[in-house]
Amino acid sequence: MKKIILMLMFILGTFAFSEITTSEVQSFFSSKAQIYVSNQKDWFCIEVPGTDETECRKFNYLVNVVPVGNKYRISYTPIDNVKSYDREKYPILSYKIGKKYYVNSRKNQDTPVTDSYDITVDYVISAGTEIKKGKKYERTDFQMLSESELNALLKSKSAKRLNSETEKNTKAYLDWLFHNNN
Repeated sequence: MKKIILMLMFILGTFAFSEITTSEVQSFFSSKAQIYVSNQKDWFCIEVPGTDETECRKFNYLVNVVPVGNKYRISYTPIDNVKSYDREKYPILSYKIGKKYYVNSRKNQDTPVTDSYDITVDYVISAGTEIKKGKKYERTDFQMLSESELNALLKSKSAKRLNSETEKNTKAYLDWLFHNNN
């Protein structure tokens, strides 16, 4: 009986404390996903290539929201080298259609691309950073929030939803980056 209980605890623990899965990441490119942009900068930690160290610095960012039942899964996309801002200090995200190579089809296809900002490819969809006892840590899982918690988060981050065309282009661009540059 003890073996069965231990086995069940192991299986449940595996699901409860698992790393970010590919299906979770892909849900942020789905039609039900919503993308917000913040006019603030926040901390994001990135690994320093060739070392075991991380470097944390402030970036502009997108807030990606996916409904999951009666909760919302949240991720962030840090954006860098923003070319221009509107009068309220939100990054201006502009896209044009370009031919981009797709690994799965092995073809060049029309894809929204941008030169209005840069994204570190490893952090297209990030769980974000949290601060504990004065130290910055990369989250190991996405935040899951109720509707009221989501509204409070978006308000605290001064985030506004992208218009439908920009949101569609942003999803397509992030999806291409994630699936063709990893």
